[in-house]
Amino acid sequence: MTRLTAEMIDGLPYSLTEYDEQLKKSIGCTLKALAYDAVGVGPDELDTKEFSVGVVPVTSGKGIIGGFCSSVCAITKHLGMQSHVTDGYDVHGLTQAIESGCDIIFTADDNVFVAINMRKRKFSENAHCTALGYCVALEKAVGELHGAEVLLIGAGRVGSFALDFLTRKGAEVTVVDINRDRAMKARKRFGVKIEENLERAVRDADIIYNASPARIPGEWINPGAIVASPGMPYSFDSEGERKIKILIHDPLQIGVAVMALQSAKFSI
Repeated sequence: MTRLTAEMIDGLPYSLTEYDEQLKKSIGCTLKALAYDAVGVGPDELDTKEFSVGVVPVTSGKGIIGGFCSSVCAITKHLGMQSHVTDGYDVHGLTQAIESGCDIIFTADDNVFVAINMRKRKFSENAHCTALGYCVALEKAVGELHGAEVLLIGAGRVGSFALDFLTRKGAEVTVVDINRDRAMKARKRFGVKIEENLERAVRDADIIYNASPARIPGEWINPGAIVASPGMPYSFDSEGERKIKILIHDPLQIGVAVMALQSAKFSI
């Protein structure tokens, strides 16, 4: 799991309405609608207003990321949930969230980021939900994944979950990863093509799912490319941004929104 920094999420709680407008222009729906589609339910089946959320800060490992908890809280509020950040940290914060009757508790350390459904004692996990959310967003941007040639950059946790989704949708996936063992495991498990040269792979691609922190120079990118890029830090320069037709990227929003809806779905 890529560790975010305060700079990566600076201003996020104040820009969600603008983010919705960007999504509507690029893929035709809001963040909330995307999350509903990703988990396979509709607002008539699951009313977000019926769920309360507690976000618990964790100090272990490398410590609290400035703005992280308030950003998670803002995203879940944007979805319609009743959300707050606990005053206490760690176990103290967890007990506060439980005592306040929260239906869903968000919490993260250096290794895992989860949304726990307290009613059902089940949880959604960030890597899986981020992969799913970006795959559904890519599908909306492309229109049809069956038979589409997709370049997947990075076969780590998010990339592996994305690969499972993309292949089940019938996409023709090529994988490139600096870790050859991971790439070979992806080929063995999913029967995908492997490309060892990142530049060549990007130059040959019109649809890209970037699940890596790799820097991708704009000169490599084909004009009109469609890119879903959950990878952090941000991978593209100004030339790349000019060439890309649709770029789906954010530091936290899609993953958290899908986590929230997936966790809430456990209750229905």
